[in-house]
Amino acid sequence: MNSQQPRNITNELAKQRNRAAAERTLIGWIQNCLTLIGFGIAFERIFNAVNQTFARNDTALNARIAQIIGLGAIALGIFLLILAIISYIKDVQSISQPDYLYRPIHTSTVFVITAIVLFGLIAIVAIFTSTVLLSVARAVLLPA
Repeated sequence: MNSQQPRNITNELAKQRNRAAAERTLIGWIQNCLTLIGFGIAFERIFNAVNQTFARNDTALNARIAQIIGLGAIALGIFLLILAIISYIKDVQSISQPDYLYRPIHTSTVFVITAIVLFGLIAIVAIFTSTVLLSVARAVLLPA
């Protein structure tokens, strides 16, 4: 009997579908991470262009906040891409095992969601804080 022949063709086809699903998931993660990285690059450039057009604000503080948010988005995109690649490798290795049994791993999903929510909250606080500080500084320095 040929040892190369699969034991059960149904199981092998299911493994192939799971492998293809893992590849589609990785491609989705790559698209999202590239979008996040592109947003980080564009955010700083757009913010700097707006500051040059409307130069009445504290441009140094605004430029620093824009740079931090932009670099944060780029770093988050790269980090999530690394996590996606690691997850893909683990999935493919798991599928390759002869005794493959699907075991959902939810910790990475929770971690990714938490990281994105925290990044958004930090960005909102940074932008709001700079706006409030500038308003207070104007009220104190330039009384009506």
